[in-house]
Amino acid sequence: MDVNQFIIQYWRHIAAQNEEDLIKYFHEDACIRWHNTNELFNVSEFLRANCDYPGSWSGEVERIEHIGNIIITAAHVWSKESSFHVTSFFEMLEDRIKVLDEYWGDDDTAPQWRIDKNIGKPIP
Repeated sequence: MDVNQFIIQYWRHIAAQNEEDLIKYFHEDACIRWHNTNELFNVSEFLRANCDYPGSWSGEVERIEHIGNIIITAAHVWSKESSFHVTSFFEMLEDRIKVLDEYWGDDDTAPQWRIDKNIGKPIP
């Protein structure tokens, strides 16, 4: 399995909300956790949460790292109305996702108190 291609295709299907193809990436008894909202999903629940999410989405993988059977990604997912960055930890077993831990963050501008202190600058 080409892990990088697996991950890039996975994120394409996530953004496209392609349930038919997404199910193929997971073990039948996979566990998916969205830590920001304290939610635990089985595969069918995760597919409902992702594929029924309102809006039309785009996405791109910004970084992929490998540590043994763990794949870590940083991805950007956006629509006309919203933009998110997500860090995901994929635990793989037999070339499929067994456990997925995700940390989603809303994209926004720096808070006013940091702007007022004139610290930091936009990432180029």
